[in-house]
Amino acid sequence: MKSEFEDLVSSFVNKKLIDQLKAIAATNKSSIIIDFAEVDGFSPELGDYIIKTPSEALETIKYYINELGPVYKDLNLEIRLKNLPQNSCLLIRNIRSRHIGKIIQITGLIKVAVSVRPMVVSIDFECQSCGHIVNVPQKERTVKQPTICTNCGKKGRFNITKKDLVDSQKIILEEAPEDLEGGEQPEHIDVMLKGDLVDPKFEKNIIPGNKVVVSGIVNESAVVYPSGKKSRTSEIFIEASYLEAVEQGFEDIEISKEEEATIKEMAQDKLIYNKFRNSITPNIFGYEHIKDAVVLQLFGGVRKVAVGGNSVIRGDVHILLVGDPGTSKSATLRYVGGIAPKARYVTGMGSSAAGLTATIIKDEATRSYILEAGAMPLTNKGLLCIDEIDKMNKDDRVALHEGLEQQTISISKANIHATLSAQTSVLAAANPKLGRFNQFDMIANQIELPPTLINRFDLIFIMRDRPNAETDKLIAEKILESNKDINKNKPEINPVLFKKYIAYSKQNCKPKLSNDAMKAIEEFYLKIRGQHSTEGEELRPVPISARQLEAVVRLTEASAKVRLSEYATLEDAKRAIDLTMAYLGEVGIDKNTGELDIDRVIGSISSSQRNVVLTVKSMIRSESEALPKGITLTIAKIYEDAEKSGIKIDEVDQAIAVLKREGEIFEPKSGFIKLIG
Repeated sequence: MKSEFEDLVSSFVNKKLIDQLKAIAATNKSSIIIDFAEVDGFSPELGDYIIKTPSEALETIKYYINELGPVYKDLNLEIRLKNLPQNSCLLIRNIRSRHIGKIIQITGLIKVAVSVRPMVVSIDFECQSCGHIVNVPQKERTVKQPTICTNCGKKGRFNITKKDLVDSQKIILEEAPEDLEGGEQPEHIDVMLKGDLVDPKFEKNIIPGNKVVVSGIVNESAVVYPSGKKSRTSEIFIEASYLEAVEQGFEDIEISKEEEATIKEMAQDKLIYNKFRNSITPNIFGYEHIKDAVVLQLFGGVRKVAVGGNSVIRGDVHILLVGDPGTSKSATLRYVGGIAPKARYVTGMGSSAAGLTATIIKDEATRSYILEAGAMPLTNKGLLCIDEIDKMNKDDRVALHEGLEQQTISISKANIHATLSAQTSVLAAANPKLGRFNQFDMIANQIELPPTLINRFDLIFIMRDRPNAETDKLIAEKILESNKDINKNKPEINPVLFKKYIAYSKQNCKPKLSNDAMKAIEEFYLKIRGQHSTEGEELRPVPISARQLEAVVRLTEASAKVRLSEYATLEDAKRAIDLTMAYLGEVGIDKNTGELDIDRVIGSISSSQRNVVLTVKSMIRSESEALPKGITLTIAKIYEDAEKSGIKIDEVDQAIAVLKREGEIFEPKSGFIKLIG
């Protein structure tokens, strides 16, 4: 059988590889890439032999390539196999001991990439008794030494005379989110890269967060205790034969011709928006505007990159849900995470900056620092659901600023400087500090998030639990129906088809704004901005900013993508404007004046409060200047002046607290205040 196999290898090399080998010889490449489909097409028996005994088969192929002539022998080519058959493509979690020694193909996300280091592939040992040289190939993780001289037969110590080294790199692959079901946790496996797989040209592929396809031979290495003893259990790793970076997220979803026809037919349905909305958390009653917003977030806008890549406008939509306990925030996040083409669910309480963005860790084996990607880069071109984002550590939240707006994660620590791609939509949920949301207070004062981070979200919705006889009856019916039969409230669109519809839209639809849509958005922006202006010394509120304008554009494009349209129409623009006004109407209205004030979202005090602060400061200054030298102003006097101006005492107290916090005034003793400077 072996001779038959050798004949097949010789024939395959001479008939199928000769042209590729001639091209390689002209360029001095160090490897030849063989498509397994070509091997199987030439001889199924040869393909079976390679799958069952890959190490021996690849060495035999290499032998017959060397036999072609000294030119090819001097190249010392590595044989790399790609495009393995379906029965050799495994999930990381399904690799078992029976696969050791077999060649398999896996797909995963690079979680950790260790620096490139030299690795010993073989060592020449000299016998101290007779001087004979024994060559020992090094295929395990630990160095293997000879136990007996093959020439004199004596046991003893051996001297190392020569080491054959090759560049190597260890990466840790994590299962992709789309390969997981339900609440499964992703599995990991070590992959060893050698030779040209770690050349500088491959460096752009070996970046944490990138998705790669790896084919290689499964090996095992015993766990070594600190005492030097080996454990009975072993660690499994893969000696990579071939590695290729692949696009991530929605491009991974395969759509058949029949499914494509169904999707195109659905896009013509006038009720398509209602059907998508009713397919979001069907067991939860109400929150129609939130469900509409989530649908648009799943489709997303259009990412725009200027020539040269120096200017980028993100297309991903970020949504923040703030609500009372028991308003189904977590259930919404979990459900959406299950239907998005590529999604990950994390909780703020169990996350850190490292867990969400990236971190530097120390590799115990090499004692070097390595980069580990977090949830945002690992969900690149997908959706990240962050529950209880307000429970994160303050320092950790700072790392999210760049990821939400620039959609990159930059890290500079331990002499490692890297920028990871994080084109991720974020759906986050937070709880008010006092348990219930207070519509009269600033949103930044009610959740543990800085205003600058809150401002990164395109839409913010408040989920309140308010008693209402009619609504309560409908909610009770919905809950009881779900408990009686959990499958009764089915989504109108099957989740699998929902996911494929989103993927198809993102693959094929890049809508542009029509003239009518652009005009409507411009008129909306100018109309809202024109409602207020600076009059005299009083600073009027800013009702809307350019960030909200960009959000309206993204939502308009997303609305067009739901219909698979090439152009966003006036109807799409109106849908985006209505959602934006619904959001601003909840969190952007100053209850004291009834006017829109974007400072209620992006600041710690509203415009009306700021005016009170400026007025009180002016009173303090004028009264202080009128007092004789050495006399300190009393707060009671400011209360008296404020009452004449129609300012309430509690507003004066708030203004004084703001001025103290900003270092404008101080209280030398109780009941007295003094300006600083």
